[in-house]
This record gives sequence, structure tokens and C-alpha cells, in this order.
Amino acid sequence: MKVAARALGLTVRQPARLDEKEVAAVLALRPELLVWSAYGNKIPKSLLGAVSGRALNVHASLLPRWRGAAPIAHAILAGDKETGVTLMEATAELDAGPILAETRTKIGDETRGELEERLAKLGGELLERELPRYLGGKLVRRPQDTKRVTLAPKLEPREGELDFTRPAEELVRRVRAYTPDPGAFVMFHGQRIGVLRASLAGGSGTAHGTFAIRDGTPHAAAGAGWLRLDEVKPAGKRAMSGADWARGLRDLRPEESVPS
Repeated sequence: MKVAARALGLTVRQPARLDEKEVAAVLALRPELLVWSAYGNKIPKSLLGAVSGRALNVHASLLPRWRGAAPIAHAILAGDKETGVTLMEATAELDAGPILAETRTKIGDETRGELEERLAKLGGELLERELPRYLGGKLVRRPQDTKRVTLAPKLEPREGELDFTRPAEELVRRVRAYTPDPGAFVMFHGQRIGVLRASLAGGSGTAHGTFAIRDGTPHAAAGAGWLRLDEVKPAGKRAMSGADWARGLRDLRPEESVPS
């Protein structure tokens, strides 16, 4: 949008927040329509009133599921099989407006960043397709079912640390949801090791958090199953495969394990 606007010679403003000064600047443009996506703040009522309620939010979830700042991450964390993009008419309440249209997609074994990229494309296509119909009054407003609302608050960086008392399948989802940011990690011999990709491996009967090398790749025993560390980023180093990291470890040898 920014690139296209500048190519057309249009004014571009990027306020960190919509304070009184910025709201006044937008109002001075005499807007006829508001459209936003992935904007974590409420839109002032004065702006909504200026466009007579003609305001659209492109939201990366199938509302009313996952209202809030991190809908994509929470869909992955919850193990949802499907997500999508909702086009809704905006109100003063966050993500609570009536639904106008939506598009659905399956969730694969992808990170939040990868899924975010896919949903951004789908959202752009949805907006391009439905905006003319909205302006022509051809879209039916469908109220959200308030009984089905779930919330998706911002991710807390400290919760990116993997808790090995939890099932390995759950930890795989946490790694996906926290990648590329704020990042999932483990503490190994006092060092923070970022985990960029992980997968589920079989096995049981070992103390939670025990590390071992299997087939040249580091594994960690979880509450149910083992977590295979497929790609990691040690503190201060580049991202690398788990196998490359394991080759540099002096503490672990094949078939030998030590607590973290």
C-alpha cells in the first residue's frame, strides 16, 4: 500500500498511535472510507463517525474465534486445523463488528510467519474482491456469535521457553507459533538456544528435559514423546540445523543423555 501510494503521489503517514494530532491530520483529508489490517489499537470513534461507519477490518482469523493481537499464533497453539481471513465492518469495540465475508484455508505444518504470509495474500484478494460490493451496499452484515468468542492476546516472550513437562506435540506447535518472533527457546547448560523448527519423535520413559543425540540430531524428552530439534539458533550465532549444532557439542555423544 505504501509503495503504491507513493507511486501515485499520495501523502503517506505512519503514526505509531492515533493521538489527537494524528486523528486531526486524517480528518483533514476528509476520508470517505477506512480500511485496516493487523492494527492492534482501537480506531477512535471520531474517525468512524467521519466516514459514517464505512470502515473495514481485514482480520486474520475466522471470527468470532481469535479476536485480538495474535490470532494466527493462537490458532496454531490451539491445534486448529483451519483458519482464514474475515472481512468485517469495524466498530469501536476491537474485532467485534459484523462479518461481511470470509475466506478459509487449512493450516499445515508451517510457522506463524509462513502462515501469516499466506493469509496476507488471501486477505488482499478478499478485500479486492469484496470492497466494490461493500461500497455498493451488496454485502450482508452477519453479527458475530458472542458465545463463540475466543481471545488472542499478544504473545509473551518469556512463554517461548519450552516446558518439557508438556507433550511434545504441544511443544511443536509452540515452536511454530513463536517463529519468527518472539521466538521459542530452550536453556541448555545455561545457554539460551533458540528453536526455529522442531518435530515430534517417539519414545518414553526418560526424565523430562533430558537431551540426547539420535541419528545425529538432538532430541529432548517431553511429557509425552520426544521433541526433535531440527533447526536452532544458539545465542550470538547464526541459525543452523540441529545436526550441525549437535556436532559441535562436547557434552553429548550418541546414545548418551544429560539433563539440561
